[in-house]
Amino acid sequence: MINELSVVSNISVSVRDFNSLVVLGDNGVGKTSFIEKIALVDGKNLESIVNARGYVRYDNFSVVIDGDKVECKKVRGERYGIPVSGYQLVPSEGYTYICDGHVKYKVMIVYPYTLGTTIHQEFYDVPIKPRDEDIRFSRLISDFVGGVVIRSANDFIYEEGDFVTYLDNVSDGISKAIKLMWLVYHYKPDILLIDDIESLHLHPLRFEKFLKWLLSRKLKALIFTTNSDAYVTLAEMDRNSMFLLLRKDGYILVDRDEVLDRIDYEDLRFTAVKS
Repeated sequence: MINELSVVSNISVSVRDFNSLVVLGDNGVGKTSFIEKIALVDGKNLESIVNARGYVRYDNFSVVIDGDKVECKKVRGERYGIPVSGYQLVPSEGYTYICDGHVKYKVMIVYPYTLGTTIHQEFYDVPIKPRDEDIRFSRLISDFVGGVVIRSANDFIYEEGDFVTYLDNVSDGISKAIKLMWLVYHYKPDILLIDDIESLHLHPLRFEKFLKWLLSRKLKALIFTTNSDAYVTLAEMDRNSMFLLLRKDGYILVDRDEVLDRIDYEDLRFTAVKS
């Protein structure tokens, strides 16, 4: 549980005593910017943000997490192409990270829509010996997907009985969710940030299992943005959840009990954009 989270920028937001936080709001209101500023308490996340979005530019913001403060004057990141012979472009990246301070927690940001495998390794004719880590991971996600998932040489193989295929060929939503779960399992973040969680495109029942698995990892905090009804599922599952309704001129903070009391007659997604 996080006792204190404050993000001071053009809009200053403060949230206390939560295990999970859902960020709701209209398109362009700053949901992604909010979680990216949290991610940038660790400069290592700058590369992840640029890889997902192509660029990032933030000035003069600060983040406080459980008493630890990171103050940033300038953060820049950009992916671009350098022309060489003819019309060929060589991809390159540039970074500027001028921030002071650190936090005690390991923070990771994930963009589900980027979790595709671009290059497959040929495994079909090659015996694969699962590592102990693969076996433990497959057991942990057994309630989410049938069969066995094995990670080897930067790819995933899915096996169910005699059926063996690349994980990407099973289902786009399941594939992306399992890859996200692998990142959490492998890197063990304390704070997990997910942008546009609805981009996983999971069936509601499978999404419940996915959230249940994330909450079982005992993170210090799970924070995600959404414009779907995923916030309802979380409210029903996590008694220590909070809901941040971002607006261009401020924000509204709603606790889990209030969400459940109002759920039959009010949708927070619409409340967030009301004037």
